[in-house]
Amino acid sequence: MGRPVEGDRHRTMRKPLSVQKRMTGIILLVSLLVLIVTSVQFLWFEFNRVEKLAEGDLHSLARVISATAALPMALKDHVKMQAILNSLEARPDMASAYLLSPKGRAFVRFPQYFTGNGRDWAEQIALEERQITAGRRAGTDILQQEKGLMSHFAPVFHDGDLVGYSYLSFETRGMQQEKLLMLLSWLVTMGVALVLTYLLSRRLQRYISQPIEKLAAEMHKVSQKKRLIGPIHQDVDDEFGLLFRGFEEMIRSLRQRDQQLEEHRKKLKWQVQQRTQALAVEKEKAEQANLAKSRFLANMSHEIRTPMIGVLGAADLLRHQSLEERHRVLVEMIYQSGEALLAILDDILDFSRIEAGQLKLDLVPIDLQTVVRDVVRLMAVNAHSKGIELSLELPETLPAVVGDPGRIRQILLNLIGNAVKFTTIGAVRVSVQVSEDQEADLCPVLFVVEDTGEGIDPQAQKRIFDSFDQGDDSTTRRYGGAGLGLAIVRDLVALMGGQIQVNSQAGQGSTFKVTLPLALAEDAAPQRPGPEKTLVAAEPLSEDTLSVAVNGAPRRVLLVEDNPTTQSLIAILFEPTDYALMIVDNGRAAIDFIRKQPVDLILMDCQMPEMDGFKATRELRAMGVTIPIIALTAYARDEEREQCLAAGMDDFLSKPFRQAEMRSILQKWLPPDARDDGHPQASSSS
Repeated sequence: MGRPVEGDRHRTMRKPLSVQKRMTGIILLVSLLVLIVTSVQFLWFEFNRVEKLAEGDLHSLARVISATAALPMALKDHVKMQAILNSLEARPDMASAYLLSPKGRAFVRFPQYFTGNGRDWAEQIALEERQITAGRRAGTDILQQEKGLMSHFAPVFHDGDLVGYSYLSFETRGMQQEKLLMLLSWLVTMGVALVLTYLLSRRLQRYISQPIEKLAAEMHKVSQKKRLIGPIHQDVDDEFGLLFRGFEEMIRSLRQRDQQLEEHRKKLKWQVQQRTQALAVEKEKAEQANLAKSRFLANMSHEIRTPMIGVLGAADLLRHQSLEERHRVLVEMIYQSGEALLAILDDILDFSRIEAGQLKLDLVPIDLQTVVRDVVRLMAVNAHSKGIELSLELPETLPAVVGDPGRIRQILLNLIGNAVKFTTIGAVRVSVQVSEDQEADLCPVLFVVEDTGEGIDPQAQKRIFDSFDQGDDSTTRRYGGAGLGLAIVRDLVALMGGQIQVNSQAGQGSTFKVTLPLALAEDAAPQRPGPEKTLVAAEPLSEDTLSVAVNGAPRRVLLVEDNPTTQSLIAILFEPTDYALMIVDNGRAAIDFIRKQPVDLILMDCQMPEMDGFKATRELRAMGVTIPIIALTAYARDEEREQCLAAGMDDFLSKPFRQAEMRSILQKWLPPDARDDGHPQASSSS
C-alpha cells in the first residue's frame, strides 16, 4: 500500500511539461529539418565546386601547354611539341591532347599511340574531331563536356599570329567518383537524421497530439450529433487543460443560447404570422386605394373634359366671328388656355389608364405615310410661329403594317411637340426608317426626332421619363406642362413592345429614337410616298416685347411677368384705367428698367427664368427702392405669402385674379390723395 502512495505522491509533485517546452522540442525538430535542407543545398554547391575546379584545372593546363608550345609550333618543331605533350603523362586522368596546325591538321598528339582506356577508339576519335571542328568555328577558347570527357580547345598565337590550336581532354571518372562519394555520405547522413527524427517525433508527439486529438474528437461528436455534449473528462493540468475548460464553458453558454434562441424563434414565428396577415390586409387596402385613385383621376378627367369641350367649342366659334381686336384677343386667350388645359387632362387620363392597366391597343392596318405627315403638318403651325425649320424625311418605300395609329400619333405628337417647344433657334428634323432585318411577321420601324434646342444634361436624362418630372424646375416655369408627356410615351412604347432612347447634351440639342416592332399586314402592297421635306423658314422675333407703354397716365406701374398670356390679360385690364403699364419678362430686366426709369408700383411674378421675383425683390430693396412691390403668384398658401413678405414684398395677389381684386390692390397702394406730394419715389443706387 505504501509504494503506490509514494508513486502517486511523486507524480503529483512532478510538474507537467508545459506547452512551451513541448514547442521547444518541435522547434528543435524543425531545426533538424532545416539543417537537412541546408545540407542538400551545400551538397549542390559542392558538386558545382568540384566541376568548377576541374574546369579551372583544365583551363590552366591548356594555357600552360599553349604558351609553351607557341614557339615550337611557329617553328614547326615536332620533336619539341611532342616532348611538351609527353609531359602530360604525369596526369593519369588525361585522355588525349593535340597540337594542331592552323588548318586543323595534327602536328603531334598524346598519347602517340592509342593503347585503349576502356573507350571505343572510333567513338573517341569522332568525338574529338567534332569538338575540334566546333572550336575552330568558334575561333576562341571553348570548354566542352560530353560522354565522360571534359575538353578544352584554344587557338595558339605567337607574336600576334595564329600558329595553330591546342586541344586537351580529361577523363571525368574521378570527378564523378568524388561526387558519388559525397552523395553516399549525404544519404547515410540523411538516413541517420530521418531515424533520429522519427524517434524524437514518436517521443514528443504524444505531449501535443493526444490532447488535441481528444478535443477534436469531442468537437466531432458535437458536429455529427448536432447537439451539445456534456462535460469533457480531462487528465491534464496545463495550457491544454485551460483549453478543455474553456471549451466546456463555451458548450454551456451555447446550450443556454440555444434555449433562448428556441424560445425567441417560437415568439418570432408567431410575430411573423401576425405581421404577414397584417401586411396582406394593408396590401389589399393599398391596391384598392390605387385602383380608386386611378378611377378618381379618370372620372375627374372625364367630368372636367365635358365642360371644356363646350368652352373650346364656343371659343372656336367666336374666333371665326367678326369681333373687335380686343375681343378677338380675349377669345384667342380662352381658346389657347383651354387647349393647354385639355392637353394636360388628356395626359392625366392616359396616365391613369396606363397605371390601372386599362389601356388597350386598337390594332388595324396603318398608313404610316399619312400618320407621320399629319402630325408634322399639325406641328408646322407652332414651328412657323416660333420661326424654326421643321422637316420630314420618309424612305422610298414603306411596308404595310398593323398597329394602333392613334397611339403612334400620340407618341409622335409628344416627341415633336417637345422638340418644337424647347427649340428657339435652328430646326427640328423628323425621319422614319425601316429596318432591313425583318422577321417573318414583324417589321421594326425607327422614328427619329432631332432638334437643335437647349438639350438635356446627363442627370436630367435619368428622370425625364418619370411621371410628373421635366428634368428641371425651370423647365416647368418657362414652358409649362405637367411632366406626363414622356412618361406616357415611355409606357406606350413599352406596351407596343418597342424601345425609346435619348441622346443629348446640354446646349447641343436632343435626339429621341423610338423603335416599334410592328406586325406586317397581309395582302397589302408597300406604300411609296417618296422622300419629302416640309420646310418652315425662320423668322426673327420682335425685340419690342420687353417693354410696352399702354397709357400715358402719370401713375406708372411695372409688370414683371414672363407668361405672354398673363401679360396680355393684365394689359387689357389696365386699358380702361388711368395707369401707365410697362412690361418686362424677368427679374433682371426689372432691375435694369428701375435703374433707368422711376415707377410708382411693381407687380412682381414669383416664378420666372433668369431671376425669380424673390431674388429680384431682395436686390431692389438692397438698392434702396422703397416703392410698393406686389407679389403675383399661382400659389395661395400661407407659407408662400410669408415667403413673399420675407423677401421684401408689400402685398400678395393670387392667380387667377379678378378685375375687382386688381383695382383694390391699386387703390390700396396708389391712393388718389397721394398723387402729388405723397407719391413714393423709386430711388436706386448704381
